[in-house]
Amino acid sequence: MASPSPNTSSDETVAALVTALAPGAIAVIALNGPRTTAILTTILRKPKSDQSPEFRPDTPTLCRIIDNDQTLDDAIVLISDAHHAELHTHGGVRIAQRVLMLLAAHGATIVSSDDFIGRTSTASPVERAIDAALIRSQSRRLTNWLLAQRELLPPFLARLDQLSAADRAAFDHRSHIAARLLRGITIALIGPPNAGKSTLANRLIGHDRVITSDQPGTTRDWITETALIHGWPVTLTDTAGLRDADCAIEAEAIRRGTQQAHTADLVLIVLDATAPADVQRAALDRGVATLPASTPRIVVFNKCDSSTALPIAMSGANTSAISALQGVGIDDLESQIEATLELNLLDENLPTGIVIATT
Repeated sequence: MASPSPNTSSDETVAALVTALAPGAIAVIALNGPRTTAILTTILRKPKSDQSPEFRPDTPTLCRIIDNDQTLDDAIVLISDAHHAELHTHGGVRIAQRVLMLLAAHGATIVSSDDFIGRTSTASPVERAIDAALIRSQSRRLTNWLLAQRELLPPFLARLDQLSAADRAAFDHRSHIAARLLRGITIALIGPPNAGKSTLANRLIGHDRVITSDQPGTTRDWITETALIHGWPVTLTDTAGLRDADCAIEAEAIRRGTQQAHTADLVLIVLDATAPADVQRAALDRGVATLPASTPRIVVFNKCDSSTALPIAMSGANTSAISALQGVGIDDLESQIEATLELNLLDENLPTGIVIATT
């Protein structure tokens, strides 16, 4: 838990949601300032009585959060001292918003999570940057990696000028990869209709986010969702199938999908491995023609579980053979994606920067 800092005004009590404002199991709201105890005494009650709870430092206490006579939620409350506390509520967006409104009504100043860290943390600037990234983390693997960096990075940076040229270059390269990951990596899926792009998207996302159908043109606009690639969070974009479309709406969807692919960090060109070789080749050529030459891509041959599958030969190309429907080859594909984006270089035991200075 954060400790009070001289950055906080002596007469101001601040509160912030320090987890993402999104559906989840738990939301954490932190308070810091001289009125923390007074506010909590006013809005908290014991689970089965109208008495105020008794707190012991760093001891979780089950409470009810009340607004007049209404119970807003049950919460686990953790108080480190008279000036700092955390409320762990259920993770619904509306619950978090109502608790923040209640705190504001009782005199707390509501600030952003970054502002709260800046006001209350005694950590170094590097540690505060990592703390801010932790709040926005979307996966366990990223969280664990950031926690490791919080320990490794400060002492490493203190001896940065002692590194060899090769070690410094490796550190800088890893840091650029990490900065890109934290800014948000995007992966676009393109290819002809019925190649299985949406099925693959659902497989990588982990649930049926995208509607699938044998009917061409089912995906009428690009759809984005967070997926975990070997635990690393990325934004996956499923696009409309590339083809000549008579429908103006579908043609516009294809154009928009192409735009998304142009700005992606990686493109998966998904082909139907059961189609004739000339059809596969034409679909590949069309997909490649829509991309800037510098855009990294992986050619994914889907439906390789079928007895009629016969992927075209592509010497030297970055390719993958999968069955999105059956889940065959998905782990290998994720390994290829990880390696292509160089996320495999982000090791918990290797110090890596998370912010790249710009001039």
